[in-house]
Amino acid sequence: MAYISWEYYSSLYSEVQEEDFDGLCAKASAKLDVYTHMRARNFEVAFDPETATDFQKLVHTQIQNTVCELINALYVQETSGMGTGIASVSNDGYSESYKITTAAEKEAQLRSIARQGLSGTGLAGAL
Repeated sequence: MAYISWEYYSSLYSEVQEEDFDGLCAKASAKLDVYTHMRARNFEVAFDPETATDFQKLVHTQIQNTVCELINALYVQETSGMGTGIASVSNDGYSESYKITTAAEKEAQLRSIARQGLSGTGLAGAL
């Protein structure tokens, strides 16, 4: 079960193309499940928009937006060569700077997105 649809994502963002969305959404959803110890998944399974309180609707939106942010971060990590060492390139006068981005640093970035996105919901736990 995906947390969001292509329609929801594309109504807010345009970084990821539709053909890349399903794979990135699956990865982002799996990351959120791990980070929240399935609390976000359990919340979404029980969520009923017809009977939800305003707070529950807010939490639902925060979950969806967090997944969007995770998708964007995963996309950047996968397409920018993050982890290969190049941090920036300048074409005028040619210069490159390098930064080794480790797997732990990439994971920390994703955890930070989840922590910020789910702040105040009670779902982030010990993130």
